[in-house]
Amino acid sequence: MTIELTAAAIAVLQGNDRGSYTAPTDAAPAGLQRNWESCLAALGLAAFDEGRAWTEIETLLDGQRPDGMVPRILIHSDGPGEPEELAPTHPPLATCVVRHLFERYGVQRSRPRLQVLAPRLLDWHRWFATARDSAVTGLAEIVDPRESGLDDSPVRGAAEPPFRIAEIGFNAILQRANRDLRFLLDMIDDRAGMAEVDRMIARTRTALESCWDPAGGLYHSRDAATGQTIGGPGIGGFLPLYADPTLADRHPQLISGLEGWLDQAAVAVPSAEPGRPEFDPRRPWHGAVSPALNWLLHDGLRRAGLPELAARIRRDSMAVVERSGFREYFDPITGEGLGGTGASGTAAAVLLFAEIED
Repeated sequence: MTIELTAAAIAVLQGNDRGSYTAPTDAAPAGLQRNWESCLAALGLAAFDEGRAWTEIETLLDGQRPDGMVPRILIHSDGPGEPEELAPTHPPLATCVVRHLFERYGVQRSRPRLQVLAPRLLDWHRWFATARDSAVTGLAEIVDPRESGLDDSPVRGAAEPPFRIAEIGFNAILQRANRDLRFLLDMIDDRAGMAEVDRMIARTRTALESCWDPAGGLYHSRDAATGQTIGGPGIGGFLPLYADPTLADRHPQLISGLEGWLDQAAVAVPSAEPGRPEFDPRRPWHGAVSPALNWLLHDGLRRAGLPELAARIRRDSMAVVERSGFREYFDPITGEGLGGTGASGTAAAVLLFAEIED
């Protein structure tokens, strides 16, 4: 299965290749580079094309604004000139990708690119720490539900206006990116930058822990305006494992809760808790499976020393793509493919999973 599926995943990414960036699906509008999917694509490209993987991130960061923010979407025109920028932003998964590329290809080949990219990534993280955390709580706020990367997330209709949400999945990815940024700054010997990021990490570590719900066994998003917990039990509540795998030991309820979700699904991992009234297996982020988010959870579980649970997620992800194709999402009950076809994020997840042995 793996050889054929890997070849098919490579074909999807090559088919979506637009020269210096990757379209999110095979039917995406011309010129569209979406931050989240572009980062995922770079992870997949790393499996077979080093230069193209680096170019994907470099193109994304070429759209960085003077204040450090990298937009959620870039629109590249067919003619000369700079790409048009469309805000808002996405979580800085690009930082995690750059560390992945650096470790994959080694210091000698990667350091020249890192010397350019790491300071730009630091500017982006500074923007999160200032523009989106003006109260210095340690949690960055999103001001549009699309910023989370989970466009139809349950937090969309749960907050009081104005929309200001400390979305848990977003902040978990930001914290993992903070840790990866510190590593990258160490590789270029930026001691001042490392000290700055250390402060970000410490604040966010404490803030994320304040979002832990021992009764529910899950982390929750928070309405920044009211301080109230919002949104039902969603997959973002498990993503702090991606930022800090030691949480598996500190909060065993988190793992038992995840296992409970899986016991109610044929395909791992449903994006919302099965059995609840709001669970919808065909709706993104209300139940439908995302192989890309499966990869993030898998990464956290493996680093937490839970290989069997990680292996189930890997096997389910590969099997459902083989059965239903490179769709954006999948029904966790039937395995039916949902959303767009030729999904770059799904192809990237397959290539990442293919390199791992259970």
